[in-house]
Amino acid sequence: MNLDLLIQNSVARFADRPAMEDGRTVRSYAQLDERVNRLGTGLLGLGLALGTRIASLQFNSIETLEIELLASRFGFVRTLLNARNEASDFEYALNHCGARALFFSDRFTPVVEQLRERLTSVQVYVCIGDAPSWAVSYEDLIASAKNAPPAYEVGEDDWHSIYYTSGTTGRPKGVVLSQRNWLVLIRNHLVGPFHSASQDDVVLHAAPMSHASGALALSHFLRGARQIALPKFSAPEVLETIERQRVTTTFLAPTMIHLLLQHEDHGKTDKSSLKTVVYGGAPMIVEHLRQVLAEWGPVLLQGYGQWEAPQLFTYLDQQQHAEALDSGQIHRLGSAGMPISFCGVGIMDDEGRLLPPGSDGEVVTCGDHLMVGYLDNEAATSEIRHGKWQRTGDIGHMDADGFLYLTDRKKDVIITGGSNVYPREIEEVIHTHPEVLEAIAIGIPDDKWGERVHALVVSRSGDDFDVDSFISWCGEKLSPDRRPRSVERLPELPKTAYGKIMRRELREKYWENRDRKI
Repeated sequence: MNLDLLIQNSVARFADRPAMEDGRTVRSYAQLDERVNRLGTGLLGLGLALGTRIASLQFNSIETLEIELLASRFGFVRTLLNARNEASDFEYALNHCGARALFFSDRFTPVVEQLRERLTSVQVYVCIGDAPSWAVSYEDLIASAKNAPPAYEVGEDDWHSIYYTSGTTGRPKGVVLSQRNWLVLIRNHLVGPFHSASQDDVVLHAAPMSHASGALALSHFLRGARQIALPKFSAPEVLETIERQRVTTTFLAPTMIHLLLQHEDHGKTDKSSLKTVVYGGAPMIVEHLRQVLAEWGPVLLQGYGQWEAPQLFTYLDQQQHAEALDSGQIHRLGSAGMPISFCGVGIMDDEGRLLPPGSDGEVVTCGDHLMVGYLDNEAATSEIRHGKWQRTGDIGHMDADGFLYLTDRKKDVIITGGSNVYPREIEEVIHTHPEVLEAIAIGIPDDKWGERVHALVVSRSGDDFDVDSFISWCGEKLSPDRRPRSVERLPELPKTAYGKIMRRELREKYWENRDRKI
């Protein structure tokens, strides 16, 4: 069994139906099938083989799905780079994963050209659009190659993809997923949160397909759905697309939902086609949930998971959202839902003992969805494994009815607008400011972004420290999601007896009386 068997069956069943569009063109299932064959055959001719690692740098497009199908069929191991990241992030991921081929859209040509001399493994550059002299044209590669599947078979244990994730310490880790991981992910989707997916569905990708939104692509491809890719999130464009295309399914970060609710066109947009709006990746306040349910109907589906245990293993479905409101159990809207049928979920203490309902501990999960491991990092893999269980790094509890509630985060990742922001990266920059003696970055509640970056600073100049000037300086040094939006001056940062900054205690006061602390 491999992913391509599922893809072939879907192509045979839905051949002439539209599979994907992105504002430039529309392609059917059969057209995608042929293009993927040609693309893969062309790459084999350039020296790629089963297990060769490839990477993609682009915003959402038809080619994003084609590269997904390419990896599934030809057994290339793909890494989808987050196009919103910085050049240094691309450089690290490409070198760490050992990508031999890099697909990139022509809007990233200047960035890739700048990086080329520092990329240690990339030998083949494939440009989507106007290709520079040092790259192969994506369309020329397809046009010149044969329409033929691979002559070899890809196995369940062969690697499929590498995702990059990290906590607050060290560089991002590469999460390795196999063909089996993706077969399990699709199974879990289609027997769980997306059991009703069908050829009548219209799936909108407005969030980056390099992350959670992209996980919906294969599952819905197998059900014959029509999918639409927007390059970037834009509230007016999303609202217009929902109405014009009669969108049924989409993934939106809570920040995106908030922006839609606040947009002037929201009230006059026909959203009656929506069936499933998946949200996750950041806290969402209950009042926003109430508003969405009141104005959009019972369409919300919350998913909780991580790429180490792809891609979600608990969910709060549409009916459970509605029941929480109807029964007056508003607190349940703050839960992460119940486990998917094939996934075990529990709460564990530091000694590895499973805890009873109501007890706070680390969220753990078990099942056949667990990752292969961290790329070239057996120590980090072993650290989170405990027998059949895998630790998530999140603190929470289960109630007596089996609902999971997240209450804190072991590692202090800040989730703002659905993106993971790592305090250490911010702090390393902040500490280069001449007036900063000591500083940390924490995430504090924000009704729009879920969390925002807040800096706690001990300055050399005391009360003369210019906060506005410092924030402007950070804006020049850090990407928008990493720059502090607020700053607090402190005479000193409290520390434990071991000299460790008491980060959690500093953060706690901002999260008091919140429905959810993560």
